[in-house]
Amino acid sequence: MSFTVVDASSIPAGYGPHPAASPYDRRISDALGVTAFEVYQVELPPDAETVPHDHIDDHNDDVYAITAGDGWLVVDGEAVPVEPGQFLSVDMGHTRHLRAGTNGLTFIAVCAEAKR
Repeated sequence: MSFTVVDASSIPAGYGPHPAASPYDRRISDALGVTAFEVYQVELPPDAETVPHDHIDDHNDDVYAITAGDGWLVVDGEAVPVEPGQFLSVDMGHTRHLRAGTNGLTFIAVCAEAKR
């Protein structure tokens, strides 16, 4: 087959290899057979958060696309509100995590090793 279509709801949520892995992650890239980068759909329930992490050791770049809900991107302890339609990135040397608000927070995370 020359293409793959995956419904995110068909992929069980659970921990993956990412430093910020959480029980809310759906590892989309595995289901699609993509190996050049990792793609996750993360569905945080109200007031939940991802694991604070940086990418100093693995040299990965992260991009987050907010698709639903509300919450905050927390970088080095500073919280910035996020909402659907926003795309986020954080320099690999800074500690970051995402925290859901009262409506939960759904986002897509794309992760890949940075080019040096």
